[in-house]
Amino acid sequence: MLGKIGQHSNIGRNFTCQCGKHIFIGEKTIINDNCTLMDENHIYIGSKVLIAPHVQFYTATHPVCFEERFVEDWNEYSEELFFRTKALPIIVEDEVWVGGGSVILAGVTIGRGSVIGAGSVVTKSIPANCVAVGNPCKVIRWLKPRYKIRPLVEEDISEMQQLFRSTVLNVNLRDYTNEEVMDWASCGDDVAHWKDLLSQNYYIGAFDEQDRMAGFSSMNKKGYLHSMFVHKDMQRKGVATQLLEEVEKVAVAYGVTEITSEVSLTARPFFERKGYKVVKSQKCRANKLMLTNFVMRKCIL
Repeated sequence: MLGKIGQHSNIGRNFTCQCGKHIFIGEKTIINDNCTLMDENHIYIGSKVLIAPHVQFYTATHPVCFEERFVEDWNEYSEELFFRTKALPIIVEDEVWVGGGSVILAGVTIGRGSVIGAGSVVTKSIPANCVAVGNPCKVIRWLKPRYKIRPLVEEDISEMQQLFRSTVLNVNLRDYTNEEVMDWASCGDDVAHWKDLLSQNYYIGAFDEQDRMAGFSSMNKKGYLHSMFVHKDMQRKGVATQLLEEVEKVAVAYGVTEITSEVSLTARPFFERKGYKVVKSQKCRANKLMLTNFVMRKCIL
């Protein structure tokens, strides 16, 4: 009935499919009881995949607008459907675990090694090596480091300057005026200032597969986190989380029990999610202007 099923793979009871021949399953994959795979288009499920009971795959989709979804002046003798539909493939890569009761929608790819939490509705593709949950399903944790981390040196200053300026002007503009971000960005123009920062703080950078800097952060021996900037095109991709984990390890190695930082309006929600508490709001001088930020603190006993 199926397009392909690999060795040692198994499908549980009450399995439902639309065509069957469009389903391709790798080796050592388990599809548990009461699963539905509506395969109007191809469904590719890799090897060593675990799919819990009551999971549903839907390759079909329809126009959202009613006028587009149904055919006006439909003729029953036309041999055409009275509604419009299309089908997109679904791909589940190797070593994925899909929790019970999840729904996987048309056009979705679930990356290798990822976990989909029970009851999730996967409306968009999920990258590899992460845990994703919810409706709509979103990444909540990375299972493996996504970026190469290394210490930063003076030779990195030019790239740090570019990233800092671009981030402030594009990301922080959400919470500060144009005049404020222009003033803030100008703080990064002085190379000597960057050299001074590198001498006083331990800086690390996160780099992608093409060795491009995705973000940077820092820590000093007193537990002060001076910097956390992520490239404007790498927002919400786990860069800040991985950087924070690394600089917190540095703080532990320094023997400090408390980390403090001065955090922007933009970054405050991220740090709060990571367990940092606001000590006070303050006005702090950027270059010429006084900008609002927050002193935040986290105990790491």
